[in-house]
Amino acid sequence: MTPARLASLAAYAGDKLHPDGPAGPMPFSPNIRVHARNVVYLVCGWSGKTLYVGSTTVGVRTRFSQHLGSLTKTLDWASVYIIPLRDGTSERELRRVEGRIGLAVGPERNMALPRIAVGS
Repeated sequence: MTPARLASLAAYAGDKLHPDGPAGPMPFSPNIRVHARNVVYLVCGWSGKTLYVGSTTVGVRTRFSQHLGSLTKTLDWASVYIIPLRDGTSERELRRVEGRIGLAVGPERNMALPRIAVGS
């Protein structure tokens, strides 16, 4: 993922994008320091391909620790990109951003992404 591509994906957040802006790549770990609680994240494998797009309202540490409970799922999760959203962003809006980014990226392993309405 190039910096320009990451910035393009972050643009889906619009005015909800956190002032820190997007970040990555970083090693996939619950120890990543992120100032935002509401985050959309993209996980890449060792090949560099995007495997998973997700979001969290409980913080990166908690959500990534949950993912790591499934070793078979996360064994080849190598790096992560973070798109932080402003505090106060509604869960509905967070999921909308996640859905739009997921649609744009087409991750290889997501079982489901949030639906987005046409025109949203």
